[in-house]
Amino acid sequence: MNAFPIGLSALAAGTRGLDLVGQNIANASTPGYHRQRLDFSSRTTDGYNGTGVEITGMTRYEAQAVRTAILRGNSDQADATTRLDIRRQVEATLGAGPGGIGGAFERFFNQVEGLTARPDDPAVRRPLIAAAGDLARQFTTAAADLDKLRADTGTEIRKTVNEVNDLTTRIADLNGRIQVVVQRGDQANDLQDQRDRLIDDLSRRVDVRMIPQPYGAMNVMGTDTALVVGPFASQYSVASDASGNLIVTQQGSTRPATFASGTLGGLLREYNTDLPATRGRLDGLAGELMGRVNALHATGIGTDGPFASFTSSTPVGNTAAPLAGQNLWYPTQAGTLTVSVTDTATGNRTNTAIAFDPATDSLQDLATAFGGIPGLAASVNATTGQLTLTAASGYKFDFAGRDTNPAGGGAVANPDTTGLLTALGVNNLFTGTAAGDIGVRSDLLSNPNALAASRTGRPGDATNLERIALVRDQRVFSGRTLSGEFADLAAVVGVDVKGLDDRQTAQAAVLRNLQGQEQAVVGVDTNEELVQLLQYQRMVEGASKYLSAVNTALDSLLEIIR
Repeated sequence: MNAFPIGLSALAAGTRGLDLVGQNIANASTPGYHRQRLDFSSRTTDGYNGTGVEITGMTRYEAQAVRTAILRGNSDQADATTRLDIRRQVEATLGAGPGGIGGAFERFFNQVEGLTARPDDPAVRRPLIAAAGDLARQFTTAAADLDKLRADTGTEIRKTVNEVNDLTTRIADLNGRIQVVVQRGDQANDLQDQRDRLIDDLSRRVDVRMIPQPYGAMNVMGTDTALVVGPFASQYSVASDASGNLIVTQQGSTRPATFASGTLGGLLREYNTDLPATRGRLDGLAGELMGRVNALHATGIGTDGPFASFTSSTPVGNTAAPLAGQNLWYPTQAGTLTVSVTDTATGNRTNTAIAFDPATDSLQDLATAFGGIPGLAASVNATTGQLTLTAASGYKFDFAGRDTNPAGGGAVANPDTTGLLTALGVNNLFTGTAAGDIGVRSDLLSNPNALAASRTGRPGDATNLERIALVRDQRVFSGRTLSGEFADLAAVVGVDVKGLDDRQTAQAAVLRNLQGQEQAVVGVDTNEELVQLLQYQRMVEGASKYLSAVNTALDSLLEIIR
């Protein structure tokens, strides 16, 4: 007789169904939970005599195609969000308004033009030097902020890699546990939910794709490396390459791993490409400013007249080696450097043109050439890499290429065709080599008379200031002026911010749509669960009544027999 097995199987199945409905309802708001249902089949002994119902499995609702799209969307949105945050900080650092570098450019050149009317007035000179100092500070502040931002980005890269290592380890562990459960014939739906949540977190850090494996395991692949293979997790480390960039390598490999998107992909792009590019343009702008202004200032004369002595401000690594191999910040070339030596007693002046080729001549060779000029001595400090020029008693020197004594001669149009004065920092206005260390020559701050406003040395001459003022309108960056180059740099960053903001907004809308689609399949609808609850309740009630009826019938049968 199969009555009791039939009734008991129905009672057990209904009870299990009630448990499952309760589990679904309890986790209706649990992130990552997948709705489950029982699978039933009719149980028979000989193919046609029924013995009740049996539970053949438990289905975990999934939407694999949508899940794949969500993982890709997670990576893309995290990449956009990461880069947008960094680009916004760069935008704030550059400060395109009047208080930033652009405004400081205008103030500096306005002061230069204003001084041309009163070149001998110290009260007017001080605001110009102050404006130069303000411009230099704007550059150094922006450079320091960019450097700190890049350093912070590097810290975030290392932190993110550690998070990736932790997630891959936990995913691999769940893979192993799931395989054990499935291999013994059970189901691991709750473990799969946990694994999916971890893969979701991982997809926000790096781009991933899932490849299902036997016994419920899930391989997780990155752009060009396997993040998780079954119960085995890849581990990654961060190192610097020869260029100072950060590379992420898989344990046991020296080949850099590629991460196309995700937080890590965005951080690596900013650290290795975008931030250095922004910093490079800022350095290039500061270099052009210093190079062009210093080249003119070096061949001018202050109101105090020529020099009694001067020490270069830019050090040379090897004073005995050709200058071409010393990585000087300003390019030098073969040419002539004109030195004017003036007898202060008679006013007689002699111009001497020194031929110099940086491909073959060293700083020591230059000092020897200077020392061969009557009335002038030169020395090189091998420790500091600096050149010092000193006039003999009763003499002074300059590099303006002025007219010689009234008996004849003439002014030299370009006293320095080599670029040596600018490269070595001789009679410069700005010191430094790039945006990070630009400054104003210290003695100018205490003695504004040293500002080289004149080409002739005559009172009221502002011809050198007029040349410096023309730098403002020179087209030096693909048709752009100095201030135009900064405006373009700020505009490029602004366009990046706008593009990333639009991309982030669009991606967020796409993700919301995909998540809605997924929830329609895997999410718990409490109304549907209540319908299932009633069905299982009736199943239990019916099974109970059936067993009661069978028991009553058997009692009656036994009474008849007795």
